[in-house]
Amino acid sequence: MSKSETTRRIGRYGVSLISLGAALLAMGAAGAASAQQATTEAAVVGEVVVTGARASGRTVENAVAPIDVINGQAVELANKANVLEQLQANLPSFFVPNVATPNIGSMVRSGQLRGQNSGHTLVLVNGKRRHSTAFLGAGGESATAPVDLSTISSASIRRVEVLRDGASAIYGSDAIAGVINIITDDSPEGGRASYRYGEFADGGGETSVFQFSQGFRIGEAGHLRLSGQYDDQKIVIRNSPVNPALLYYFPINPITGKEILPAGNLESNPSLPAGAIPNPKEATRDNNAWINSGKAPFTLSSYSIDFGLPLNDKVETYAFLTYAERESSAPQNFRTPNRNANVRAIYPNGYTPVEAIDETDYSGLFGIRGNDLFGWDWDLSSVYGENSIDVNVHNSINVTYGAASPTSFYIGNHNYSAWTSNFDLRRSFLIASIPTDVSFGVEHRREQYQLGAGDAAGYTHGGAKVLDGPNAGQTLSNSFAVSQALPAYRPDEEQNVKRDSTSIYVGVSVTPVEAWSVDLAVRGEDFSDFGSKATWRVSSRYDFSPRFGVRGTVNTGFHAPALAALSYRSVGNANTSTNYTLAVSSPEAIALGAKPLQPETSTNYSFGVVAKPFWGVNLAVDAFQIEVENRITALGQVNAAGARWLDNPANGTPAPGQSVSQRLTNGRINPGDGISYLLNSSDIRTRGVEITADKTFLLGDHNILNLPAGSRLNLSYAGNFLKRELTKIYDAPPVLTAYNPNITLLSAGDAVNLTNTLPRERHILSGSVNVGRFKGFVRQSYWGELPRSGVVPAGSANAGSEIFYDIGKIWTTDLSLSYDIRENATLTVAGNNIFGTKPEKTPAPLQAFTQLWSYGNNGAIGAEGAFWSIKLDVRW
Repeated sequence: MSKSETTRRIGRYGVSLISLGAALLAMGAAGAASAQQATTEAAVVGEVVVTGARASGRTVENAVAPIDVINGQAVELANKANVLEQLQANLPSFFVPNVATPNIGSMVRSGQLRGQNSGHTLVLVNGKRRHSTAFLGAGGESATAPVDLSTISSASIRRVEVLRDGASAIYGSDAIAGVINIITDDSPEGGRASYRYGEFADGGGETSVFQFSQGFRIGEAGHLRLSGQYDDQKIVIRNSPVNPALLYYFPINPITGKEILPAGNLESNPSLPAGAIPNPKEATRDNNAWINSGKAPFTLSSYSIDFGLPLNDKVETYAFLTYAERESSAPQNFRTPNRNANVRAIYPNGYTPVEAIDETDYSGLFGIRGNDLFGWDWDLSSVYGENSIDVNVHNSINVTYGAASPTSFYIGNHNYSAWTSNFDLRRSFLIASIPTDVSFGVEHRREQYQLGAGDAAGYTHGGAKVLDGPNAGQTLSNSFAVSQALPAYRPDEEQNVKRDSTSIYVGVSVTPVEAWSVDLAVRGEDFSDFGSKATWRVSSRYDFSPRFGVRGTVNTGFHAPALAALSYRSVGNANTSTNYTLAVSSPEAIALGAKPLQPETSTNYSFGVVAKPFWGVNLAVDAFQIEVENRITALGQVNAAGARWLDNPANGTPAPGQSVSQRLTNGRINPGDGISYLLNSSDIRTRGVEITADKTFLLGDHNILNLPAGSRLNLSYAGNFLKRELTKIYDAPPVLTAYNPNITLLSAGDAVNLTNTLPRERHILSGSVNVGRFKGFVRQSYWGELPRSGVVPAGSANAGSEIFYDIGKIWTTDLSLSYDIRENATLTVAGNNIFGTKPEKTPAPLQAFTQLWSYGNNGAIGAEGAFWSIKLDVRW
């Protein structure tokens, strides 16, 4: 180990121990904390919250379920690119995994609350349901289309309320793990603007962020708040140099002097054959041609308008509008010039295809509410949201068009829209002297998903053969008849599907005695595609004293299949074959055993303890269990396209002269191609414990320190322990087991991924200090065990053996130092992962032939290293 590395590790562990020691000392070794302030000076525990119950007057302090409140300052203090990553920095129960494959899923990302699928967290903005992304597979989860939080400007946020508990009976579909409710800034006066520049210490990722927000008073009590944000992040590259044994060009026969085919697989691991010599061009090749490990570049513009205007002393109108545009790209694997997947007349030295998106997202909420409709508080609102993503691939080729091939292709368009209307009523009563809140309401939602076709040259065979080289004149199979990296969507893959749902709910909150509160909720929801679903929720809290209470919840929930999942189909090309994902409702998929997708359903149990044990420490410990049935996943690729079609799967009787390909697709699917579809595959159970605590010291009250009045120190801890396990894998359809009796709906690898995607524990220790014009903040984050495994590829020593390794057990340190250079201007220097921690490298036997080394990139952090920034914030 080098001296610099030793020093860096000592420094990292030293800061870790100091932070931990200070927290434990200040808390009297309580070792736990109140999530209610998350990991920063997040919120005053007495602040009224609006998430998790429809009763009035609830605060973080007396909530019947765990709620985190993160204010706008804490969001900004995270020094992250978007709201998604800002939440992860503050909440140990919220995890945003790195995406292993650089594709659209790495550009449209998602987060997981309490270990659940990202589609199992409902997102609200100002209490109203937010529309989802149009892209199925966001964040690398194949059957999920969650809300894209990164399109919401953090400049518009006043606070974020995160309910860590199931709430489908209150809010409807998706609220299995909990609810994220973004409350926007509605200040009628004042404004601010800021500029932040940063980059990674190891190079790349130059980032510029500009934010503004301005309020305007309308009349005596109305407001108009305009906010906006512009982000520009450059690419970060962390690939290894290319393996010297990999050949870019055709080797030379030393006797004839002619080019010959390399040894190995031409498309994946071409190497020097015995007796041949390297092509002289190898001496000048680019040994850093792979640039697909790191961070994808993007630009994002996001804007919002918050409006409110009282019509009289009992009625007000309100509105909230957002608009965002994003462009991003993801380089793919480099194609060496000797591959059949190249036209050397166009790319004589090879090429790197680049997937790209051009995204537009907007939403409009309009409503009117009042406080005396025959004694009831009422709220009538309607919100429309739409997300549209144009997909392209540049620097690509369709080799079957030869030298006439385009190099840029329009792949197609994803579009999703949702129109949601609500009418809610609430009233407080005294029933037999018992304070009671009654609420009920109705909701209607119309969703639409569309998938548009792309360029014909991106999915058709141009008729050309290999133009030159040792394979000149060779016929190119259908697997090459696509735009490289990402085939364009075909006209027969176009979709235009709609769904309507109507729901009604009733909620009752009672306080039988001053120390005891009970919440009851029931909701029925009817969907036009799969029918009805009913959910219920019972929550209660009892405070034995002002310093100690218990709380618990039992509830049921569900997640309606994403509209895109009901009709999703795609085609993807590998090195030597094509993989087809069939629409679950298509005749082809039904012939292979597919059934209509059913909602994922859940049963949640939670129990918690809240306390103020001593010295002003706020403590909360919550244990939970979430059981999810009918989990939707993708069937592992079935290479049955060349097998005989079975007219009678029970006894294996084939149809004379017909292959699966001929029966299903008139021969379009070739032998060796893969077939898959989405299905309800399994049941999974998640158990966890969340511990949170915080303590604030008012330093200005101690004259011995001689510090300015208002000086304070805040220390906090938040931890999450998690265990996931598959409780059932459903039986495969008979038609599939007839091809392969050992087939399962979840492969061994898929099962491992479902249970080990998230760290088994996470801890956040943080401290902030405010002294006069100076503010300081430090956060220590620990990511627990993240087991991974891989099978040694054929041709290597110990081929077929399985290797287990771990890319977790990582500490990272974040630091922020701010100084008020004027009363209304602050300069901040901040660093994330300041000691440059990286995950463990992938074991050498599992490395791709193209690489010398690589870092595990599907865990908690990537290999980007330390990020530093400087920010100027001006207020008026």
